[in-house]
Amino acid sequence: MPKVTIILTCYNKPETVGKAIESVINQTFQDWELLIMNDNSNLKTTKIIKSYLNDQRIHYYNSEIKDGDRYKTTRYATLINEAISLSTGKYLSYLTDDSEYLPERLEVMSEYLDTHPDIHIVYSKQITRKLNENHTLIFQSTRQTKGVLRKAANLVDHCSVMHTRKAMEVVKEKYNNYWDDDPKHWHNADAVAWARLNEFYLFHPLEKTLDISYKTPYSFQTLNLYIPEKIPDGVIIKGLSPDVYLVDKQKRRKITEGMFDKLKYKKGKIIKIPDPFVFKYPLGSPIDDTILKNGKIPNQLLIKSSNSPNIYYIQNGKKRMIVNAQAMKRYHFKHSDIVLLDPVVIQRLPDGPPLGMKIMSHTKLPDGALFTCKGKFYISENNCLYPIYYKCINRLKYSMNDIVKLHQHELDYFKQGPLITWNHLKK
Repeated sequence: MPKVTIILTCYNKPETVGKAIESVINQTFQDWELLIMNDNSNLKTTKIIKSYLNDQRIHYYNSEIKDGDRYKTTRYATLINEAISLSTGKYLSYLTDDSEYLPERLEVMSEYLDTHPDIHIVYSKQITRKLNENHTLIFQSTRQTKGVLRKAANLVDHCSVMHTRKAMEVVKEKYNNYWDDDPKHWHNADAVAWARLNEFYLFHPLEKTLDISYKTPYSFQTLNLYIPEKIPDGVIIKGLSPDVYLVDKQKRRKITEGMFDKLKYKKGKIIKIPDPFVFKYPLGSPIDDTILKNGKIPNQLLIKSSNSPNIYYIQNGKKRMIVNAQAMKRYHFKHSDIVLLDPVVIQRLPDGPPLGMKIMSHTKLPDGALFTCKGKFYISENNCLYPIYYKCINRLKYSMNDIVKLHQHELDYFKQGPLITWNHLKK
């Protein structure tokens, strides 16, 4: 029975997962087992992982999770729970596919726990390396220890920790599981786990740097930053794959490369988000050449035909005629964004209410517009104004140049929905 169990959680990190595995194999301390918890990664990642399975100390598990189910739990916490139940080591340690151990990591930590039987949790310093999209180092820093911690949450990365099995069994006895994998903890499940452990034990520092964490543009923490629980319609999203989607009526509609250009979408408007939150949105009809025949034109487009001066805004599958140049200016609509369509395609679209400059009690606001009043910001949807946290505005790539100014009496005409904010901010 090995002394130390290392739990490696991984998902689609082919550039770094091999380094993570090799960092365990190259440890000065060799009495370990490595549980590789693959969250149904792509073939490239899985092939790399399987190349290391000739070592009998390495055990491989594939979750076979379906993409549409990824958002339902905090996946790495779910995988850790499964791994702990499969593990046999006296001590438990964690690793991710974008981190690696320095050679003495297991030796130093296990030896300390061996010689201090009254201590159940240790943590170390950590090197953080920020990489660009080409995996070139652009910045490096060291996360220092903070002394003996009664509140380790949000101070200690889980790749810098080793604890006794007993510590986690005490947690399970109270909470009926090890880590809390509720989906609200996607951004900080380790902090929640540490809060549980701190109810019973202190975190003790080791004044050595024993692991390295790599932060890339595709790291979960980067992709998840300031992403609201519900992404507004009209936002263009992508995950780790090349596929690009429009959020339209809370479905993700895949945009083909040809239609992306034809409909004048902008690459600078694409936001990258974690895969679980891409797949959270059910797959809708594709945005491809067929939309010109079936009439499933995406919402929030400006369109016109070559034989008419009329300009329309697509909303709820209907065309809303923009009544004059003043209305175009009021809502910051740009002539450069107008998509020319065949008159027959436009004629097939049902008519919606006209869109004028004045905002009155009976006005139907255009969906997806960004409004401001007295320093607060709002997104319109279904004639309701949703306050939005200012950092989410930038993250969702709304243009501050397109903000529609409202007077207080205009704001008062409309219902207000709940605040659109980053999940982690609500905690």
